[in-house]
Amino acid sequence: APAAEATATRAPASKPVTADAKPGAKTDAKSAPSADPLGDLAKAKSATVDPFDYFVQAGAFPSQAGADAQRAKLAMLGWEARISEREQNGRTVYRVRVGPFGKRDDAEQLKEKLEGAGVESALVRVQR
Repeated sequence: APAAEATATRAPASKPVTADAKPGAKTDAKSAPSADPLGDLAKAKSATVDPFDYFVQAGAFPSQAGADAQRAKLAMLGWEARISEREQNGRTVYRVRVGPFGKRDDAEQLKEKLEGAGVESALVRVQR
């Protein structure tokens, strides 16, 4: 008899929960299946869409001539570099960079190649 009472107690309790859960479950069911695939898709997209561009900086020089020489060295190694000017502490610095790269891995691979060729370099990340 106690087991029957427990079953009877559970049955009515589960019916309202099930009845209450059905409208919620419909909403949850719509959200849950769509949230999982869309959530996974959003995560996948966010993982592939990087908000940054990457450059490999092969030097920052106090003169245009130094930057030109480094750019020529990179050209001899087969990489096209650009020179950009920037004011730092009241002085112009000429930065030699290769890129942009949409993926960090691509920039890191080039950085390794440059360093293997004896060119010190740094990875630079710029917000798109």
